[in-house]
Amino acid sequence: MKQYFGTDGIRGIPNKTLNKDLVSKIFSSVEKELSPVSVAVILDTRSSSLELLNWICNGLSEKVEVVNYGVLPSGSMPILLEKFGHDLGVIISASHNPSEYNGIKLINDVGSKLSDDTEIDIENNLKTISLPEKTSISKSSTKGYDKYLEYLESLIDFDLSSFNILFDTANGSSYKIIEDLFQLKKSKFKIISNTPDGQNINSNCGATNLDNLVSNLGKNQLGAAFDGDADRLILVDENKSPCNGDVIILLIAKYLEAINKLNNNIVVSTVMSNFGFKKAVEKNNYHNVETSVGDKYVASAMSEHNASLGGEQSGHIIISDELPVGDGLVSLIYSLKALAFFNTSLSEFKESNITEYPQKLINLELNLMPSDEQVKELNDIANNLYNEIGLDGRFLIRKSGTEPILRVLVEAESEEELDNFSEELIINIKNHLFS
Repeated sequence: MKQYFGTDGIRGIPNKTLNKDLVSKIFSSVEKELSPVSVAVILDTRSSSLELLNWICNGLSEKVEVVNYGVLPSGSMPILLEKFGHDLGVIISASHNPSEYNGIKLINDVGSKLSDDTEIDIENNLKTISLPEKTSISKSSTKGYDKYLEYLESLIDFDLSSFNILFDTANGSSYKIIEDLFQLKKSKFKIISNTPDGQNINSNCGATNLDNLVSNLGKNQLGAAFDGDADRLILVDENKSPCNGDVIILLIAKYLEAINKLNNNIVVSTVMSNFGFKKAVEKNNYHNVETSVGDKYVASAMSEHNASLGGEQSGHIIISDELPVGDGLVSLIYSLKALAFFNTSLSEFKESNITEYPQKLINLELNLMPSDEQVKELNDIANNLYNEIGLDGRFLIRKSGTEPILRVLVEAESEEELDNFSEELIINIKNHLFS
């Protein structure tokens, strides 16, 4: 059982829940377990990022080279590892979390996130690990920015002139490079939330808060929002309707199929994908492989099944022919490729290809963390109700990974069906747990 690593690295509030001693010892353990010779580091725009970099260097011996490539989207890391020969990547970011948080993601030499087993091995050393007497010192480089920009530019092999895009960069790591990229391609675009000050990342903006993007969207304009480290993409169509990862995955899947690059007709998604997405996948005769929540689990399933596309409703999307991790900018480019290829607008595509089911998420607070056996029993109860009512939709019952909360998700074809089933289900769950 991991104590510090979550589904996406280690996160906390620097100098509170995330401190110098812990970070330094983790990297001493990383050196012991992985023996890196050269480490690439990228940051998002949080004011605490350089402090975390110093803590990281404090845990690495002077034998380890550390190169800081500055503020870059997290999807750039596989490019840096390949182009500059590093054998470990470190992303200093707390992704979509508020600015007071920060975190660390570790990327192996082939550009993928570390396995759960490796993270457990790193944690197991922490009680006995010693810090080095002589530590590493980072050096800065701008070459990574240039290589990543060059890579993104190479993907845009189609006409952008028909697109008019409003970007929301969440005052995060995509704020500069998206402007440089689209200026190079002479596209019609505007950018909001692109003035980071160290404290405003994800603040009322970005992929997890679309209100500002929607309110600023002009007529016939496409909206595109990233999160703090730009590994997520959420689109807003010309009618100001949000299009989450489910819609984007389906759009890219149809494009890859059309150019014969949808390997084995497989699309990988998580248990959080909407039932309407699952029906759309079936309608297109794609095989849907479903995983737990977390893009590292999506990536693992893609590797296991030799799939070229997978992702999450939250906007993490992996296109394995390009990168082994999610990259919001690559997802954007492929979305635009698909719309240009099919000569359609995003609103027209969504209307013709997917009907998202109404959804209700209920969080039940408990005194104790429910056991796996209790969750299984509750799913059996829900399944009996599902068969009894004949629900056109689905349910999902799971426990929180961090607190004593039971999460109950219900989707149904109509709001009435949704309300009726979810109310009856919650009554049955409470009767079982509290009687």
